Amino acid sequence: MIKAIIFDLDGTLVDSYPGIHQSLNEMLRALNLPEVALETVKRRVGRGIFNLMQESVPPDLVPRALELFRRSYDQTHLSGTSILPGVKETLEALKRRQIRMAIASNKPAEFTRNILKHLKIDSFFAAVAGPEGEIRPKPHPSMLDFLMKSMGVDPQETLYVGDMTLDSETARNAGATLALIATGGHTKEELESVRPDYLFSSMNELVKEVIRD
Repeated sequence: MIKAIIFDLDGTLVDSYPGIHQSLNEMLRALNLPEVALETVKRRVGRGIFNLMQESVPPDLVPRALELFRRSYDQTHLSGTSILPGVKETLEALKRRQIRMAIASNKPAEFTRNILKHLKIDSFFAAVAGPEGEIRPKPHPSMLDFLMKSMGVDPQETLYVGDMTLDSETARNAGATLALIATGGHTKEELESVRPDYLFSSMNELVKEVIRD
């Protein structure tokens, strides 16, 4: 029986790609490097800012790229982020069913909390975790382990919901049940290839298929 749900953020609950795209291209222009398309950004997002920089600039420019990107993203992470369809209604339905909820994102936790508050959905979540301190980036299980412990649930009582194949690795490493939703960086066919426990086209399907009254 599912007692808690841990959600990925980007591409799962929110569309944050426009803000990331804008800040990434501002950084690339500042370094006299070619800009990238939005679809390229969608494929690169998910493994954290450091990985995004590694995929976007030569190795010797990564430290400067991180500095420039963070400075820009301070300004764009709110204006460039919106809630995905069906998310607010799903969170409300889960809250009525007393399902505990948390966020696990490879985005710095400060940005995640700002986004949740800006979109007025922060009150739904018992905890937020990012790659800080002893918590390592996904797919390492430490982020999910931390959140499950904070909510007082075991892996067999926990559903992890994401939008990328990376999220499959994360859930399996932590021993949680996995639901993937094709609203982010990977297509439904790509997500199907990792054999999730549940595969949805939209967030609206989650409550009906996973949580029983």
